[in-house]
Amino acid sequence: MEITLSISLLASNRRESLERCLDSLKPLLTKIPCELIIVFTGTDEEVKKIAEKYTPQVIPFQWCSDFSAARNAGLEKAQGEWFLYLDDDEWFEDVEEICDFFLSGEYRDYCSAHYIQRNYQDWDGTKYSDFSAFRLVQRFPGTRFQNPIHEELAPRKEPCKFFQTYVHHYGYVKLETKKSSNQKTTRNISLLKQSVREQPAFVKNYLQLTKEYDLEGDWKTAEKYCREGLSICSRSGDSCSKGWLQTYLSHLLCSKPGKQQAITEIEEIIKTEHPSKLTRLILYQQLVHLYKEEKEHEKAVHYGIKFERLLADVERKPELWEKQGYGEFDENYVKNPERLYALRADCTACALELEDLEHAFYFMKLFPWKEENLLCRYYPDFEKWRENFGSGFAAIASRILDFLADHPDSPDFPNHIKRTDSFGKSDPLDISIISDSAIPVYLVFIRALGLLKEGRRTQGERLSIWCMEHSDVSYLQQVMLREALRYCLDISELAARMDLYAWDASMCEVVKSIPYTRLSSILVNMEKLREGYPFHALCLKKYVLKQRLFKGFFMWEELTGTLEDYCRCILKFYKAQYNNEMFEEKSRALLPGECSFALTSLDALGQVEGGQLTEAVHSFRRCIKIFPSMTGVLRELLRQAVRRVNDPGLHMGEEFYVLAGQMKGTLSALLSAGETVQAAGILNQLLPLMPEDVELVRMRQELIRRIKL
Repeated sequence: MEITLSISLLASNRRESLERCLDSLKPLLTKIPCELIIVFTGTDEEVKKIAEKYTPQVIPFQWCSDFSAARNAGLEKAQGEWFLYLDDDEWFEDVEEICDFFLSGEYRDYCSAHYIQRNYQDWDGTKYSDFSAFRLVQRFPGTRFQNPIHEELAPRKEPCKFFQTYVHHYGYVKLETKKSSNQKTTRNISLLKQSVREQPAFVKNYLQLTKEYDLEGDWKTAEKYCREGLSICSRSGDSCSKGWLQTYLSHLLCSKPGKQQAITEIEEIIKTEHPSKLTRLILYQQLVHLYKEEKEHEKAVHYGIKFERLLADVERKPELWEKQGYGEFDENYVKNPERLYALRADCTACALELEDLEHAFYFMKLFPWKEENLLCRYYPDFEKWRENFGSGFAAIASRILDFLADHPDSPDFPNHIKRTDSFGKSDPLDISIISDSAIPVYLVFIRALGLLKEGRRTQGERLSIWCMEHSDVSYLQQVMLREALRYCLDISELAARMDLYAWDASMCEVVKSIPYTRLSSILVNMEKLREGYPFHALCLKKYVLKQRLFKGFFMWEELTGTLEDYCRCILKFYKAQYNNEMFEEKSRALLPGECSFALTSLDALGQVEGGQLTEAVHSFRRCIKIFPSMTGVLRELLRQAVRRVNDPGLHMGEEFYVLAGQMKGTLSALLSAGETVQAAGILNQLLPLMPEDVELVRMRQELIRRIKL
């Protein structure tokens, strides 16, 4: 049987990723006439054993700091009509597209192919950039790898197939230690510089040096090699490399302090160098962010409009994406959701700053209104705009909502939409309409708040409850909680959708934003919540009491009383979840901090009640270490407690207070009669015994004033 595909990879000492790499190739090895060639450049025998499990062709290779030499060792052994190469630290997500390419016979129409290398920026796999990697080629006589580092196959023949399949690659995630990172960078740069000396006109070396120095944080040297590469491209007419270098130069300029130089040079590139449409799209993106940062809102909007118009033009000619893309700067880069919607967010914000509602609407309508997993990232921006731009933002949100409600089957919000009516409708949406449509919950909630603000409570509450029933996004649920508490709405529907942990975390933030004067009314209006969701109600109550302690500035009686209510609320919450043994003294360290704090505080308050003020002071000091967030409250409590410890009157018996009351009556009568000498004698005896008595403090001031007169 003829071999259709030879697959070759270099295996060093990375045993962690090698087997995952090889496992991802199994469908190719089983469905297509294939051979697997592993060039073993390492020293780890365990790696070699893993390689030998998958193929009999494991070729030992003495590493010589030349990637092309190692790659060519595999290429020389290949017998397949096509050749695919990859690294041992990358693995395919899915190879079905490549399998179909060969099984269908489509491969006969092409000479080469790209797949996507997904380069992750962190270990949790959420941030990445996609790079179109030239890794698959029909074997011709003379096909060889060239360049000792960042090797590539030559000659590169057309036509080329662009696969959407991708490999996962964590090789660019910052290495665990600075030393290992520096070693890799030093090695790469040394090899690239040697290659530059040998091939001074080979532009790819300048591209790679630019990236290596940028990753190292040496932007000045990265910029030097970037400009040298541009100069070579200008002489050679290499438009693809030139576009990459122009784009990367704009990135480097933006990294430098002082944005005006970056703006000037990027605009000069656009004006004089006539970059490709794809490059211009990226440069427009850079200019929008730069002008927003410089608070030149009108120019940011101007370049945002140019970007959107050019993007629409390229979308009508999709072949341009493949023709003009190079490396990581391709269609995926321009249309990456984080980058694309960040631009639209910047433009919307700038238009709102200019009070230009038409252009704010123009950009905001282009958000992914039917993809909440993307949309939810911008809820914090929306809320900031709602706070800063009030009715203007609400009008735009209402206008978008009207369109989506009127056109529920529209896949996207078209660019050409223009309305001639005024911003926003005053009539609420019909619940039956929105229940059957993919209407964004956030927009409906903004409409509901507008109705509540206008005093149309029945309609506003009805829409609010619908929103609470249909939101699963934690940030939006938190926004709804805050507004529902402000408008005294029933929040049971939100309690039904939120687990206790999420509810507790949200309440911690929400209650902080409620004005102090509204806190008492929240407790009064939570009866329905208490009935259906008692633990959720306890969470709400404890945070309301905590804010009252922070913001109430209570004196002793109310301070200690509120603290006791707060602590008992916390204990009620946890005693329903833990067994009794957890609340014994020996187990307190295992309890959550706020629960341990509540137990210790109640002990201290008991000591206060028993007249053991000195012991209580020590207990309250322990509470600060247990639960530092209550430091301000406890510090004030200690201040007042110490004053009470030093107040002799508090340690006297009942007879003393009866006598003191009689003496204060006599003192008041003497002052009224103008008998200041006799009054002074009584006051001088009584005040040292009751220094905290406000009535005596007041009488002393009155006495001083009369003597002076």
